[in-house]
Amino acid sequence: MSRLLNDFLRYVKVDTTPCEDSSSSPSTPNQLDLLRMLESELVEMGMEDVELSAGGVLYSRLPGNAGGPVIGLIAHVDTSPEVSGTGVNPILHHEWDGSVIELDGGITVDPARSRDMMRYVGTTIVTSDGNTLLGADDKAGVAVIMDVLRRLLSDPSLPRPGVVAAFTPDEEIGRGVVNFDVKRFGADFAYTVDGGAVCEVETATFNAWSADWLITGRQVHPGSACGLMVNAARIASEIVCAMKPEEMPENSSGMKGFDYPMHVEGSTSSAKVRMILRDFSMEGMEKRRARLESLRGYMALKHPGARIELAMKEQYRNPAGILEKDRRPVEYALRGAALAGIECVEGSIRGGTDGSRLSFMGLPSVNLPTGGELFHSREEWISERGLEIARDIVLNTLGIWAEAGS
Repeated sequence: MSRLLNDFLRYVKVDTTPCEDSSSSPSTPNQLDLLRMLESELVEMGMEDVELSAGGVLYSRLPGNAGGPVIGLIAHVDTSPEVSGTGVNPILHHEWDGSVIELDGGITVDPARSRDMMRYVGTTIVTSDGNTLLGADDKAGVAVIMDVLRRLLSDPSLPRPGVVAAFTPDEEIGRGVVNFDVKRFGADFAYTVDGGAVCEVETATFNAWSADWLITGRQVHPGSACGLMVNAARIASEIVCAMKPEEMPENSSGMKGFDYPMHVEGSTSSAKVRMILRDFSMEGMEKRRARLESLRGYMALKHPGARIELAMKEQYRNPAGILEKDRRPVEYALRGAALAGIECVEGSIRGGTDGSRLSFMGLPSVNLPTGGELFHSREEWISERGLEIARDIVLNTLGIWAEAGS
C-alpha cells in the first residue's frame, strides 16, 4: 500500500462531520482531532510557520527554490453532514474488474453512475462499507496535499515556487473561510484540491444561497380543532410541494441550477424547512430568490393564522469572472495534467469550494481533482490510482510555476 493511500485511510477514520447549528469554529470538536494530527505531521516533515489558528484554520509554509508567485494549496477536513461520517470503515477492492460493487444494506457502487470510474479497472477502489460516507470529499485532497509537501521536502532538487498550504474546517456548511486570513496565508494564487474526476480542472462554481423557513402554527386538541388549529407541519409540506420538480437536483445537470429542500422537521406548533439555492448566473439566482419570496407571500395569505418566516443568506459566488483576469493558474494546471498523462478539460463544478469565496477575498483559486466521485453519499468511491494522478497533477503544476518564475 502506498504512503498516500495509507494516509487517506487514516484520515477518513476520524469523524469530522460539521454542525450547522453550532456557533463555534470549528463547529464540532472532532474536526480539531484531525487538524491537530495534521499539525503534528506538518511539523515532523519540516514545514515552516505551522500554526493552527483559534478559528480552526491550519497554516504552513515551504520556501521555494525558484522565483515567481507564491502558490497556495487548500483542502477542507470536514465531511458532508448529509450522510453519517461516524465509524467510517474503508473497504479496499483490489484489482477491481469493472463490475458493480456491493456494500452493506443493499448499497451498490455502479460504474454506470460515475463519469470516470472505468478508467480504474484493474486498480484498487476504496469505498465505505455502505453504512457511512467514505469521506474522500475532502480527505482525499488533504492526503494529496500532504503527500505533495512530503515529496517536495524529501527531494530539494524538485523545482518549486514558494508554497503555502492550509486546511480548513466547516467547508461543507459554508463556513470554510470565515476565519481564513488571506494575508497570513501569503499566496498570490491558490488551488483547492477538492474536485472529482481527474479529467477536469474546475474554474466555475454555482452562486449559492441558503433559504431557511420557520413556520409557527397553533396547536389545538384535534377533537376541537375546527377553525382553530394551524398546522405548521402541513404548511411546511405545502412549501416543499410548491417547488418545481424540474428545478430540483435530481432533475438538474450541466449548467442548470436547482432549488433543494434538504431538511424538513416539525410539528403542528412549529416547523422548519432548510433549502439551498444554486445557479451559475447571478440573474438566475435573483429569479430563484424572488420566486421564494413570492411563495412566502402566497403562503402567508393562504394561512393567515400562521407566522411564516423566510431567511435567505448568500454562501458563495461563481469565481469564473475573476479567474478570466489571469489565466495562468488554469493553463498551468491543464499543462500539469497533460504531463501526468491525462487529457484534461476546463470545466465547472456543480457545487462550491473554499476557493469560490477566496477568489472574491483577493485570492484567485482554481479547483483541482482528487480522483473520486459520488461524494456526499454511501456510494462514494475513490481509486488509489486516482489519488496518485491527482498528486502528480499538483506536483507538475507547481513545477510549471517554478519554471515560469526562474
